[in-house]
Amino acid sequence: MNSLEEGSYALYMGERRLEPFSLERNVVGFCDRCESDLESLAYFRTESGWMVSARCKKDHLILMRYDLEWNWQGDQELQISAKKEGISTLSREMLEAVFTRAEIRDMQACEQGLPFVRQNLYRARSKYDRFEKLFGIRLNI
Repeated sequence: MNSLEEGSYALYMGERRLEPFSLERNVVGFCDRCESDLESLAYFRTESGWMVSARCKKDHLILMRYDLEWNWQGDQELQISAKKEGISTLSREMLEAVFTRAEIRDMQACEQGLPFVRQNLYRARSKYDRFEKLFGIRLNI
């Protein structure tokens, strides 16, 4: 399922993250569910074309796909997801509830672009779902 990050409007397609090319608001069509106008939230450029996230007045979300020449290719479901956080913004106590000190150290190093132990990062990534269940925060490292 594709999701749009709350606040930044970054698009997640599986694990792939796309930053918006534009946040311009335009009427881009009609909602299939309620027949009201769809307003664009964000535009995304990909190798194969364009994607436009849009919302109607009743908060139905849709991801519209276009080729490079703006020919419509189809629509996909879209949902809003909570903003993904980096660990530098979180309290140490929250992190220590789930991760070991070595995992925290290497997640911070990875986030800052410093050398880290890959195995510790792999172990930490396997615990992301547990952290999200406990604190409602999805990590993005």
